[in-house]
Amino acid sequence: MLKKSLLTSICIAAYALAPAQEGMWPFNAIPVEQIQKEHGVTLSPEWVEHLQKSCLRVSLGGSASFVSSKGLVLTNHHVGSKAIYNLSTEDNNLIEHGFLAKTLDEELKCPNMYVDKLVSIQDVTEQVLEGTSDALSPQDREAMRKASIAKITKEAKDTSNLQPQVVSLYQGARYYLYLYERYTDIRLVMAPEKAIAFFGGDKDNFEYPRYDLDMCFFRVYQDNKPLEVTNYLKWSKKAPTESDLLFVAGHPGKTDRMLTSAHIQFLKEIDFPLLLSMLEEKHKHFETFAKESLENKRIVAQDLFSVENSLKVLKAFTKGLKEEPIIENKAKKESLLQTSIGNEPWVRLEETLKDAKDYYKTYLLLERASNAYSKLFNIAKHLVRLSDEKIKPNPEKLKEYLDAELPTLELTLLSKEPIYKNLEKAHLTATFTWLIQSLGVTHPVTTLILQNRSLEEAVDFLVNSTSLHNLSYREHLYNNLDKLHECSDPFILLVKALDPYMREIRKLKEERFDSITNDCYTQITHILFNTFGESIYPDATFTLRLSIGSMKGYKEGSTTISPTTTLYDIFDYAKSHSGEESYALPQSWLDKASLLNKNTPFNFISTHDIIGGNSGSPVINTQGELVGLIFDSNTHSLLWDFAFDDAQGRAVSVHASGILESLKTIYEAENLVKEITN
Repeated sequence: MLKKSLLTSICIAAYALAPAQEGMWPFNAIPVEQIQKEHGVTLSPEWVEHLQKSCLRVSLGGSASFVSSKGLVLTNHHVGSKAIYNLSTEDNNLIEHGFLAKTLDEELKCPNMYVDKLVSIQDVTEQVLEGTSDALSPQDREAMRKASIAKITKEAKDTSNLQPQVVSLYQGARYYLYLYERYTDIRLVMAPEKAIAFFGGDKDNFEYPRYDLDMCFFRVYQDNKPLEVTNYLKWSKKAPTESDLLFVAGHPGKTDRMLTSAHIQFLKEIDFPLLLSMLEEKHKHFETFAKESLENKRIVAQDLFSVENSLKVLKAFTKGLKEEPIIENKAKKESLLQTSIGNEPWVRLEETLKDAKDYYKTYLLLERASNAYSKLFNIAKHLVRLSDEKIKPNPEKLKEYLDAELPTLELTLLSKEPIYKNLEKAHLTATFTWLIQSLGVTHPVTTLILQNRSLEEAVDFLVNSTSLHNLSYREHLYNNLDKLHECSDPFILLVKALDPYMREIRKLKEERFDSITNDCYTQITHILFNTFGESIYPDATFTLRLSIGSMKGYKEGSTTISPTTTLYDIFDYAKSHSGEESYALPQSWLDKASLLNKNTPFNFISTHDIIGGNSGSPVINTQGELVGLIFDSNTHSLLWDFAFDDAQGRAVSVHASGILESLKTIYEAENLVKEITN
């Protein structure tokens, strides 16, 4: 008979076993020895540090990298599109027509955009967990953890002048302090036309083969001059082959691979259906809005893309969890652990999930989704809450209003980005329709929103009567928060009326759901972490990670999918879809088609483990040179949020050679080409 400790180790090993290429590895836990053993490549500390300080996290929700010594930044067009959109007007649509600054003076400053460079990672687990003994209730332990995190971030901000973030990894088994250098003067340098950056449109989103030039360039400035950097990625002169080891360095947003089978079932039954209903309502109103005029189509394009993208992902989650044995397989692995260590945390977690069904929908409706109600509503919510939170001791504040977060919040509230009243009305009409249908016409929140008006009248009154779209007015309120109780702005008054309901359901969820689930997961993952340490990777947290893989095709039925497409392919593909709007090439490409080297690789796929947030991540070779730019993944990867499988799942990138050939031949961006090729 096996001894109990050996049995436990075997059960845990079976639970934690992962495919060879799987993993989003924190930069302080890269499996250097495993890479050396399996691939014969040594990643030196200098190599890792250089890559870390070449990579950037983009406030718009993606990744990027420095690609020249003069602060030049490469990311995806769809990551930078909000900034490009904010710089556009009805008469000068940079999204549709593209942009190229031929001199530094022509580069355009982007409102409400910043990038973060990771400077250091420090283990602060002992400080966060100090005093959180088993004698305390889960709620008291959670309160102590929050107070410790608030103290750590404040001290880090005061002593380092860097942007701090305490990150929970391994579902609470470890806590790390990430310190970032933040750059807030970002300027647009070059962007191609949307027609080529998003060639194929929503129909081809998450598909492969692909033919997208999904890239754009920004520049970081400091003291009104281009930032001088020593760590940046050089452009590779050699295209990768299928046998080459490649890496992706970026900021994957969120995965749920450590969630239990019961928790994923809860998401499937409660979370996803409600979010789908909200997105479908938004999509319906946005499409109607876009059809009303060309200007409406322009100003809603970003929001429509975001909604369509999210709908596709959520529908894939729903379909995949129904058809694929992900929940069943996870339950089998869990039973192995329960056999060896007992099932107490799983039972407690299931009881908490069952209890949450009574209130979780209301939490989603009133609190979690409130960030997506509309831009003006979000501004009003932050101002109202900030007026209450700013006077509290730091440990007692809501986490988004901690002292260390105020600079980020200020950038949002005092942004110069445009606010379109008609688009606000479309957002609010969709949101309030969804809320009223979900809560019912007699709910107090419904009454407060409508104020004895029709929905159309209520929305018109809010948007037409508010002054929050005026930057100087927002600055006045922000600088006089103590007098916000005197403000009669309708959005401020609405949020003041709704906030007690929103805070109440948030508090209920934190006390009855977050504190207990965090406790359960900490108990489960401590066992895994104490056995394997950092040889297993944590779930994604929008922090810098390294993924290992290679260029590789796959089988789709009896068809072998080639790992690369070429510039020749895009013209052939466009011809086969003649007459379809999403497949019409820009005039610049049609005019210079004969000048292109059409054998140049354009897009390629690889086995890298990525997720949303990795968009804009550089793909690099073992020499640390840039060979590609992540911009998407295929449909087979859409369940990677819960489980990785590289049988057919692939990351999709723009090839570095395709970017260079396009810059040279189509856009005649000689200065830019010289800068990135040194």
